[in-house]
Amino acid sequence: MLDEAQSRALAISEIVTSIFRQTDMRTLLIAQGVCQKWRDLICNTKSLQQDLFLQPIGHGHELSDRVDNPLLAEAFPSVFGSRLRERESKGSLFGLTDLHWEKNSAVREMFIRPEASWRRMLTHQPPLYHVGTFEYYCHPFGWGWTQSRANVPEDGLRMAPLFEFLIDCHWPPWSGLSIEIYYSDSSPKNSAAGAFEPKLYDDQSSGDQAREDMINQFELVLEVRKSSACTDENDWEEEQEEREKKAREQGVELPDIDSTVWKRISECYLKLGMVMAGFEMEVCHEVSGMWD
Repeated sequence: MLDEAQSRALAISEIVTSIFRQTDMRTLLIAQGVCQKWRDLICNTKSLQQDLFLQPIGHGHELSDRVDNPLLAEAFPSVFGSRLRERESKGSLFGLTDLHWEKNSAVREMFIRPEASWRRMLTHQPPLYHVGTFEYYCHPFGWGWTQSRANVPEDGLRMAPLFEFLIDCHWPPWSGLSIEIYYSDSSPKNSAAGAFEPKLYDDQSSGDQAREDMINQFELVLEVRKSSACTDENDWEEEQEEREKKAREQGVELPDIDSTVWKRISECYLKLGMVMAGFEMEVCHEVSGMWD
């Protein structure tokens, strides 16, 4: 009798939806594979899609109520600020060595595949809409920095373009490169999309202030710092190949570094016939100069 009552209850969409609303995100995601009826229910119920970070919660929610996507925070730890900071800063350093899904080639391919659900997930609820980049570079002949704004879709920032920007923003990869991620802890001063108006600094010493201006006016700022020397772009590959050769000769296993992880991820994209799309960027202000 109890089984029959349970069956009748689970045949009522409103009851099943109410149960699903009480489950954690991972369970809800897995429940889609139980049967077509449950899958259709989850895919066609707005509140459940919001619980899965696939549809945005409305603008009426306060920024203080914003939460990280828990599954994305687990899969991409340093994107959500869990990497140990190496210097005093409001931001957190981004890296690739803490990507647990990347360690095994089969898991890597399954994770990166085009239809993977994480690609369509919003990074936060309510979503982020105002994303900027501050890119600073220096080389033996000069320096420069650029303030840019990302064209984020109307329904908010999703994980695929963010991750692909982070891993594909510079070449050669991870050679003299650092990326720091800054999340706003208060409502952006400019709430309208496209409202950022950079102060027109024109000297190297103003770079830190220009970055702070962006942090105060965007919900997310990605700071990319790049330094280079007068070496061939393929030097990093040759150096890594030499390290791997020595390790094989000595019978030891090299610890992962960001550049080796980057290479494996890039090769996986190539194998699957995929490209790293990233963001469509709009440059707001550029400054450059030569060393005195």
